[in-house]
Amino acid sequence: MEKGKITGLIVVLIFIGIIAYFFISSRSATQEIPPYVTGEMRMMYEWAKTPEGKGLLEQIPCYCGCKYAGHKHTAHCFWNDKGNFDKHGITCSVCFDIAKKTKEMHEQGKDVCEIRKTIDKFYEPNKQLGTETPMPAGCES
Repeated sequence: MEKGKITGLIVVLIFIGIIAYFFISSRSATQEIPPYVTGEMRMMYEWAKTPEGKGLLEQIPCYCGCKYAGHKHTAHCFWNDKGNFDKHGITCSVCFDIAKKTKEMHEQGKDVCEIRKTIDKFYEPNKQLGTETPMPAGCES
């Protein structure tokens, strides 16, 4: 092949790659739980999207280091601020554990202050990785 044809082919392939990237990216911004998320994980995603679950998880820090990905609290591990699915919760046992403990404690009648203190204490060794989630109103720090 001639050098000009190869350069042209490379340009076309790059252009196709860019178009494919934007097509795939736009399709991944979904407000639905993908079908491959099943069982207990699916239940956690469903709960994290309810006003109750979202409201609680927005007050609980995550201690896996996802703050470096822009997360502000545990709710972001499951859904972003626009309500779009975030796959991070699927791949991270810390995020899942925090959400599961939060849900269980809430179902046991614990208030957000007790839940927050329990989670913070348990993950104290990972404090430097925690999201900078403000303390819930009315809770002592």
